[in-house]
Amino acid sequence: MKPIDELEEWANQLQAIAAEPLELCPDFPRIARRFEAWWAHDCLDRPIFIGTVNARPEREITRRLEVIEQPDAWFAMKYADMLQTHRVGDALPYIRADFGAVLLGGMLGARVEFSADTTWTHAFIDDDWSNAPDWRLRDDNHWWMLLQQLAERVAADARGRYLFCTPDLGGSADVLLNQRGSAALCLDAVERPGHIVQAVEAIYPSWRKAFTRLYQITLGHGSGLIHWLALWSNRPYMIPACDFNFMIGPSQFEHLFLPDIVHQAETAGRAVFHLDGPGAARHIDALLEVDALQAIQFTPGAGSPSALAWVEMFRKIQRKGRSLVVICPLTEVLDLCAALRPEGLALIADDIPSPAALDAVYELLLAQTQDRRRHKG
Repeated sequence: MKPIDELEEWANQLQAIAAEPLELCPDFPRIARRFEAWWAHDCLDRPIFIGTVNARPEREITRRLEVIEQPDAWFAMKYADMLQTHRVGDALPYIRADFGAVLLGGMLGARVEFSADTTWTHAFIDDDWSNAPDWRLRDDNHWWMLLQQLAERVAADARGRYLFCTPDLGGSADVLLNQRGSAALCLDAVERPGHIVQAVEAIYPSWRKAFTRLYQITLGHGSGLIHWLALWSNRPYMIPACDFNFMIGPSQFEHLFLPDIVHQAETAGRAVFHLDGPGAARHIDALLEVDALQAIQFTPGAGSPSALAWVEMFRKIQRKGRSLVVICPLTEVLDLCAALRPEGLALIADDIPSPAALDAVYELLLAQTQDRRRHKG
């Protein structure tokens, strides 16, 4: 694997950006230092806490996918959404070029449909894979051109004011899941694993091209860049994922998809693996053996919204020297902070009923943290 030539240059630029306040986040330098401690599996003063809620519920905030092909209208709505968002703790102001899940699937040949808050990618690869694409990201692809246009638009406006957030490009497994379909890809994992391995290897250069270009565009305008979890880093990073892994066993995951996850993580230099739900949790031991993954992010998933049920897995992650991101209901934030080490811990609050409720939990978190430090000292 040839490293990306600009990684060190990008790291220097990101560090310089993090040293200055943002117009919409004057405390950005301290937040950035808190994140850097988190990447190092340490704690500056308290765990990372990210909480956001719509400050004006009468005006709904959506992903604005229905206007994604109208850049002027899209930008105006996304900018208004950002200003309307009540942020607490380490939540950062940003505009995200959100295309829904696994944009790379559409950029590599699948048909995509959009509504206000959801995308559908239509599977099309036949059982014999005879009509499979070559998985090359072509410069004239409609979605690729639109993504670059929106990235340029946001990055040019964001410098010194807020951040640009990338779309979910998607990992190779989930590109194949979208293009082949879940039942068919499960059969392929058993009957045609060679097809999957070849496709995964072919998708990597396109992912790398998109990843590289987004950093080039954003930093070229002097703006900072984050990814969908809204974590800051003074060095380039990415969020590898394999949502398909809940449908396959450990041996298939480790043979077919884990090598590509390692490849992507090593390319970026820093990585937080997105572990999506109880079914995916069976792969945690294999993931914790990957040195290129500095952190694990866990989403409890539909049907099992409680993160408290997974405290033992979280402790295992921390014992293995990895940082941790947990998406959890607002009502579980304080209990999780009490149950887990603050070093390398980040919590993203969900199910937030109001700005007042979010502020109240954050104040209690600060008090809990101060009390814990006082007793430790």
